[in-house]
Amino acid sequence: MFKKLLIYIALWYLKNAARIQLAKIKPKIIGVAGSSGKSSLSNLIFAIISEKFVTKQSQGKNSETGLPLDILDISMKGVSVFDWIVVFCQIPIQLLINWKRCEYYIAEMGIDGPKEPKNMSYLLSFLDPIIGIVTNVSLEHSVYFEPYVEEVDPLLKTKKILDLTAEQETMLLLSLPKEGTVIVNLDDVHIARILKEIDSTKITVSLEKDADLQGKDIDISLSRFRMIIAYAGKNYPLTISQPLPRHFAYEFLFALGVGVSLKIPLEECITLLEKHFSLPNGRLSFFKGIKNTTLIDSTYNNATLPPILDILDFVKMISGDRRKIAIIGDMRELGDASEDAHRVLAKKILQTVDYAIVIGPLSEQYIVPILREASFSFEDFPDVTSSKEAIVKLIKEGDVILIKGSQNTLFLERVVEMLLADKKDAIRLTRRGEFWDKKRLDVL
Repeated sequence: MFKKLLIYIALWYLKNAARIQLAKIKPKIIGVAGSSGKSSLSNLIFAIISEKFVTKQSQGKNSETGLPLDILDISMKGVSVFDWIVVFCQIPIQLLINWKRCEYYIAEMGIDGPKEPKNMSYLLSFLDPIIGIVTNVSLEHSVYFEPYVEEVDPLLKTKKILDLTAEQETMLLLSLPKEGTVIVNLDDVHIARILKEIDSTKITVSLEKDADLQGKDIDISLSRFRMIIAYAGKNYPLTISQPLPRHFAYEFLFALGVGVSLKIPLEECITLLEKHFSLPNGRLSFFKGIKNTTLIDSTYNNATLPPILDILDFVKMISGDRRKIAIIGDMRELGDASEDAHRVLAKKILQTVDYAIVIGPLSEQYIVPILREASFSFEDFPDVTSSKEAIVKLIKEGDVILIKGSQNTLFLERVVEMLLADKKDAIRLTRRGEFWDKKRLDVL
């Protein structure tokens, strides 16, 4: 009881400090939510608007504690009681001295459940976005939604969890004022169905339907990503000089929607995207690996199914005749949906790659039987530590290797680091620093 009280006081303190800081500098807030792609989209929006406006982005800090600390420009070195005491002492000082000007704040808004402080309503209690985007709705952290769904039938239960997730995610879009702007993904049924309930200005995007911004003629090769954007009766080409999976087309459309909502000409938005395109570490980074291999590092997270399916199709598309290896970790926090999700993933592995290395107990339980029944070439391991020696022996000259898995106790960036041809590239991996070094040591 005493611990709960302390947590409540700490959250109240953080939330209200964030409110005060926002009231001081008065930025217009761009809220980015959705089951996947928030950080990548945040980077793309920043690439477009930061040359026109003084802009700050939350850079992956998307929680009930991460967002207030980012707003206050406070970084934590650890999560011990002492670290929190230091932070709480810093807050009044920051409120007095931190007057950094900021016209737009790009806030990644992540939810981990339907109840405060892990839900959207809590984040909206101290953030008032003027522009809102929900990238997509799929099963994410569904283990935390299950206690609030009483259905026993697995299919109905999954539907209820998805509906509850959608309710939380789309709350952002419904919360915006009439003078605000919502970028709406018409291809996501959970988002499209609330279209009529949105009072704000709407900019629609789609790859499949008529929309304000429509993506067409997507062309992906080993050297580039290219698409055509149809807008206001004209077609505009966009070319990024690195390969990307198809789902990035949506990220580009969302970011362009923000740009045009701020009266930046579309051609200029596209030029800025092409000039400044970058991805956060661990989100589809390409590296040269040992044995002349190509490493595709997507180790930041693997918590939802649609992106990994798209990335596996992407690997098949760009690899040509080279052997394709997927090093895949568990999708965590999916609760009762884990079995179905991992079985779908197993079937996609069979269709897209030549060899699989699966890591984690969920993969062993649900993916391995399907691969074994299909007489597919694979190895499975309970954790990264036990897999390292075998991985180095298994890979061959010129392989294309995808590495993807949930951060939750897996930390597959250790596999990428082990396979790098130039160890100096490790600085570009995800989860760097003393805090994450300690976390990785804890699971050895």
